Amino acid sequence: MINVDLSKAFQTGQRLNTQFGVFVLNPYKIGELNLTSGKLVACDPLVFPGTDPFSPNFQPGCYPVFLSVARNLNNEEPMVAYAMVQISEVSAIRWELATRVGEKLSDLKEGEGFFGYGVDSGIGCFMDADAAQIIVNNTWEAEIYEDTLACKIDNLLEEENRLGIMLANMCVNESNGANVIAFATALGDGFYYNYFGYDNNNNVVNVITVSLSGDIQ
Repeated sequence: MINVDLSKAFQTGQRLNTQFGVFVLNPYKIGELNLTSGKLVACDPLVFPGTDPFSPNFQPGCYPVFLSVARNLNNEEPMVAYAMVQISEVSAIRWELATRVGEKLSDLKEGEGFFGYGVDSGIGCFMDADAAQIIVNNTWEAEIYEDTLACKIDNLLEEENRLGIMLANMCVNESNGANVIAFATALGDGFYYNYFGYDNNNNVVNVITVSLSGDIQ
């Protein structure tokens, strides 16, 4: 699972075969992520906002975020299959498990472990390390949960349901535009993997969270 092919993960109409059945994928752009420092974080923003950023530092700027939404063949409740920050419009030709500072793929034994992030609120996200630190500081400073940014994100998730999925795109710093783009993970609480997509010059062109594992056909 360290090396996968995600070339069809954001193509309309692709079928995803999973242990839960067959799903049809449809991609949607859900916002622009402002990377104020260029340090990208993927985590559960309500419980683990202090998660370390990925090891590459990207150019600060705004990057589109897409969800690949899965519906089963009976068109029942949709789920997020994949979430992506598009660093470049250049197509990726290979994918490797994403790493943070101090993590090395060579440290993983075949089939014995993976890097990723834990979810304890049923929510995943992308944000800059600046936004993550703001949430962490706010959590410590707030007297009650209702005053925290985590609570505000949680409330926004409950309000936004335009794709049939809980979503939130919330600015946490008006001065620099740092924001959090959050979404409901497919299977709720658990452990989710991230992948770097590389072009033929070995540049990272996208970062993808796998929310629902399966074979894409």
